[in-house]
Amino acid sequence: MKVTDTKNELSLLTKVAEGDEHSFSLLFNRYRPNIYTTALRITGDEWVAEEILQDTFLKVWVNRTTLPYLDNFGGWLYTIAKNLTFNSIKHAQSERKKLLNITRESISIYYRETDYLAEENEFNKILNQAIERLSPKQKLTYKLIKEQGMKREEAASALNVSAETIKWNLDQAMKSIRAFCMVRLKDLPLIIVLYFSAKYF
Repeated sequence: MKVTDTKNELSLLTKVAEGDEHSFSLLFNRYRPNIYTTALRITGDEWVAEEILQDTFLKVWVNRTTLPYLDNFGGWLYTIAKNLTFNSIKHAQSERKKLLNITRESISIYYRETDYLAEENEFNKILNQAIERLSPKQKLTYKLIKEQGMKREEAASALNVSAETIKWNLDQAMKSIRAFCMVRLKDLPLIIVLYFSAKYF
């Protein structure tokens, strides 16, 4: 950042610290694109990215009196956004696990273990058929992320492609798998379908 830019930003931060809402709006608009785009790229969810953006600048406003004393406002801001993003991911994973546990308990109430295992085997059979129907790139992407647990960036590095390419291939794979499985799972009890869909999709 140029010296002039640094002085301008310090002036802007000082005004925000004094409670100037117009200056806060200018600050928001200056950093919004990068914060939002980064959160969207990591979470893949527009609503979540927007929520992270709003929460980030809420923290800025709450802590506005300290802004002029920060050595690196941009770095401080991105650290807040990064932490909120990863907390959001952890929360989503936690909620997903809770849903799976609740559904598993519901299943155990209505189905004997042998019945449950039979349904699971049937689902796995259909799922494997769906995976085998994928294009080679989609199949490899699905296996790296869903079966081996790689992150998007790790899969991109392993396949020597961009993270966006990985995202597109995974999205297409998931759409194809869902469509294939749902048609063939129509005879299974709904609670079973919901459980395995949450677990594998």
